[in-house]
This record gives sequence, structure tokens and C-alpha cells, in this order.
Amino acid sequence: MTGGERAILVLVLVVVVGIVVVIAHHPPLTRSRALTDTGLVAGIYLLTSEGCTTCDRSRSTLQARSLEFTELSWQADPDVFERLAVDAVPSVLEVAPDGSARWWRGKVPLHLRRQ
Repeated sequence: MTGGERAILVLVLVVVVGIVVVIAHHPPLTRSRALTDTGLVAGIYLLTSEGCTTCDRSRSTLQARSLEFTELSWQADPDVFERLAVDAVPSVLEVAPDGSARWWRGKVPLHLRRQ
């Protein structure tokens, strides 16, 4: 391998490592989805599972903002998770008076963390 080839290889490795570091330190995007007729009363719902440490952080975030919410766990309320096709915890549902909702998969959405 020549000196020029070695320099290119090192440069490529530095770029790849840099990209991996940026991706690893970038918080995951909170994806949301609209739901219709959830069968739930209006309010904020935190969807959790036993032993979920990320759920603990989401619960603490909502409590720190003094937001009233109802917690539903996968073990205690599997019918809700199945009916709404919720496949991740923690998740947050904001249910409107008409029963429609916005579902945030993965964590507490920004607008609730900033209140």
C-alpha cells in the first residue's frame, strides 16, 4: 500500500467514525401518528411496560411538568395496546374530547417536555 492509499484509507475511516459518533449521540426522532376513535376519554396517557427504564424517565418528565396523565401498562391493559396497535413503550397518547388522538412513539413529545 502506498503512502497516498494509506492516507485515503485513514481519511475514510475518520469520516466513518465521525458519522457513527454523530448518529450514536443524536436523539431518536419522536414519531407520531394520528388515531381515530381510541375509546379513551380525553387526556394524556403514558403507555408503559414493567421494568422499562425509559418509561421511568418519561413518567418523571410528565410529573416534573405537573401534567396530569393516566398510565396504562402493557401487562395490565393489553387490550388497549392491541386495539390501538401500539408497539413501543414508552408511548404518549394525547386524546381529544372526540376520542381521536395523536400517538408519540418512543418518548414524551417536545411540546409536553417544554410546558
